[in-house]
Amino acid sequence: MLAPPSQTFRDEAPRLFAWRAALLFCAPMLVNGIALLYFPVLLEDLKMTDVEIGVIVSIPFLVRMIGMPLGAMMADRVSDRSIVMMWSAIISLVTTVMMFFTHTFWPVALVYALQSLFYAPYVPIAEAILVTGVRRWGFDYGFLRLWGSVAFVLATLLGGWLLDLFGGSMVLPSMAIFFMLTIVMAILAPRLGRPHPVVNETHLSATPTQNPFWKPDFLLVIIGAALVQGSHGMLFAFATNYWTAHGISGFQISFLWTAGVVAEITLFFISGRWLKHFSVWGLILTGSVIAVARWCLFPLVDGFWPFLALQCTHAFTFAIIHLGIQRFMMSRVAEGQGASSQGFYQTFVALFNVATAWASGYIFQVWGVDGFYSMAVVAVAGVVTVLVAMKLQPQSARSGG
Repeated sequence: MLAPPSQTFRDEAPRLFAWRAALLFCAPMLVNGIALLYFPVLLEDLKMTDVEIGVIVSIPFLVRMIGMPLGAMMADRVSDRSIVMMWSAIISLVTTVMMFFTHTFWPVALVYALQSLFYAPYVPIAEAILVTGVRRWGFDYGFLRLWGSVAFVLATLLGGWLLDLFGGSMVLPSMAIFFMLTIVMAILAPRLGRPHPVVNETHLSATPTQNPFWKPDFLLVIIGAALVQGSHGMLFAFATNYWTAHGISGFQISFLWTAGVVAEITLFFISGRWLKHFSVWGLILTGSVIAVARWCLFPLVDGFWPFLALQCTHAFTFAIIHLGIQRFMMSRVAEGQGASSQGFYQTFVALFNVATAWASGYIFQVWGVDGFYSMAVVAVAGVVTVLVAMKLQPQSARSGG
């Protein structure tokens, strides 16, 4: 499980680091497995329109553009990143309890926005802790990250089963229970202290006191990958409702979501051995091109099994791009900016997700499933942006030039 560390520090990895870090990432994925996929069903049960659902589903992506960078920068400056995570989880649980007492558009939108603001930094900080383990002690990133996907699968299957039993009323109790787990995991998180100074990281594009984020090639890679991630907005907002309307049961829908994540887990599992020789650009562009094909095919297929096969492409439209971005940032950003870089990337993902989720309410209302062609256009924009970034990259062997 451990490879020889690429950098030598005097300290050793905290006891059971791999499993504590993996469980730390599992907790928010349990929440996402319910909130991301089944919250629209709760909104539909509250008699909200497609446009209102599109607006509310887009709210987390909108406020994360504020919460993620601020929370991530704060985490890079406090004595330990887990402190920010703990408060993020506590406030998220409180706002979930508040949502039990909201039933109309504006109260739901306001409380959901408040929750999303404070929950926003949790995942980027957990990601930064995982990456720190890779940097300092040579842990396999794919192995650490895949357990979050496993948790997402379990939450998705549980959610589908509960959806068949209780309908949308199961969403808030499930979220509350899983937010309790995020608090526990934040308390048990590996304590890494403040980031180490840079040691022998001559390949980095900036020192800890410099900001590499606004360099043209760096920014365009982030924007291109985030555009492709943002093209999933209509899928998350309306796929569950669309499948339900076409006779696919809640349990089958949970398998459709699970298929994508199982494919994602498989890719993370083999990444350390089979994908380590792929360039950053090869990883990101492969996933981006497949995303274009995925959204073009979505309106053309029908039935459980064709959609199951299409969902498996999530291994490419998300996981392989995510691996490429993590490798890119590890090669370009110092450890002292680790959480900030995760927040920076996730802010752009949130920006494009809010745009597509917001627009999808109107597009889906007018065009129905054919609206997925618009998501293909978004993914094409991502491909073009990454190609421009590839052209502008520093021409060195280390950077892939």
